[in-house]
Amino acid sequence: MKTGLVILREQAGHETGSHPENARRFPGVIDRLGEDSESHGLPVLESRAAEVEDLARAHTESHIANVRAAAENGPTWLDGDTVASPESYNVALRSAGAALVGVDAVSGPAKAADSLFAIIRPPGHHATADRAMGFCLFSNAAVAARYARERLGIDRVAVLDWDVHHGNGTQDILYNDPSVLFISFHQWPLYPGSGWIDEVGVGEGRGFTVNLPMPPGSGDREHIEGFNAVAGPILDQFNPGLLIVSAGQDGHVADQLASQNLTAAGYHALAAASAGFAAGKGIGLLALHEGGYNPNTLPLLDHAVYAGLGGFTPDLAGDSPAPETGDNGWPERLAQIRRAQSAFWAV
Repeated sequence: MKTGLVILREQAGHETGSHPENARRFPGVIDRLGEDSESHGLPVLESRAAEVEDLARAHTESHIANVRAAAENGPTWLDGDTVASPESYNVALRSAGAALVGVDAVSGPAKAADSLFAIIRPPGHHATADRAMGFCLFSNAAVAARYARERLGIDRVAVLDWDVHHGNGTQDILYNDPSVLFISFHQWPLYPGSGWIDEVGVGEGRGFTVNLPMPPGSGDREHIEGFNAVAGPILDQFNPGLLIVSAGQDGHVADQLASQNLTAAGYHALAAASAGFAAGKGIGLLALHEGGYNPNTLPLLDHAVYAGLGGFTPDLAGDSPAPETGDNGWPERLAQIRRAQSAFWAV
């Protein structure tokens, strides 16, 4: 499985100061994954700026204009968690544009790889059609999915989100759209408070939103069981022509913004399972970076994801071990999820 990178060189222009989502997250990641790419002969692609019409497939014109104006007058807080500095709008265009480069490179006529990992910020999965929130300005995953549908003619696109926070923005934009399947693993309860089992879509999109709210303390075992029992079978039945992964590594045991116990091995397993599914279907996979706020561990975690996408052996030395945990209610939660989804899918 040939993988590669899409790099956003301008990411530091989105200046957020001491905010958890800051420019210090990615230098170590780019160095580590750059070494991976060189040693394995993998392509490294550059981002480009998305056009306003690309954003408008997922966002209202007023939202796009508001983000631009906020950046021009920045630094400005768009909500209690989300800041825009003078270059934030331009960087966000290139963040979304990197997703479009990735779609073209795994699914377009000039296919360059089976999968790509886009190292981008600001993240996107909390941005709704008309609102910036949760560190996010534009929904990179939704923009990419709509671009794949409208520009490349891919009938069905799946978005798999394993960030520890629910991808409420991606869900909001796609909630009534049966052509895009949205599956989210996330800690429950946790910000932003959405993503319960009964949120399954509306109208023609009913059944095409799949939420797996994971109990606090969930780790590798619970997430892989959720993939094998729910996400994988539903992906197989949906039979997408492209898989987009919102890859947030903030469920790691050493990340400070949540209470999950995933390890680098768990992220490697999730990435390998996703890549294996895509390879089995003969479709492209695009992973878009979302959360992950410990700059000391993020290079290792992203290396684990990259190795899972490319099928090479990761070096996981130095990872934080997961603590021993008792029963956190996961078996009962998994049964609830399967019952809810059995109305739409064979799970």
